[in-house]
Amino acid sequence: MYKRTVFAFFIPLLAAVMAPAAFAHGALKEASPAAGAVLDTAPAQIRLLFNEALEAGFSKITLTDGAGVVLATPAAKVEADHPDSLVLVPPALAAGTWQVQWSTLTRDGHRTKGSYVFRVK
Repeated sequence: MYKRTVFAFFIPLLAAVMAPAAFAHGALKEASPAAGAVLDTAPAQIRLLFNEALEAGFSKITLTDGAGVVLATPAAKVEADHPDSLVLVPPALAAGTWQVQWSTLTRDGHRTKGSYVFRVK
């Protein structure tokens, strides 16, 4: 009887604790330059760190200037030694406000996207 009661209590508890991990989606953990940053010089790279490994062919970064014009850039790359990082090496950025837009596909099949802005003096 005691074993049945313990089993009946702990199985639902374990399921409740494990459920968030099973349904977690990829999320941006860190960005460089950071959201809202004001930089003295243009960044040499834009690096986004996520909480899950990314699928390289389905993850991208787009840069848009303050007028809404998309900047032609090389493709962003998932770092081989850090599969949770997406890096874009842009051409020299002029002074002004820049919007970083990203979309990713994590290895577990979840799509995620977002954006933020930074400014170059």
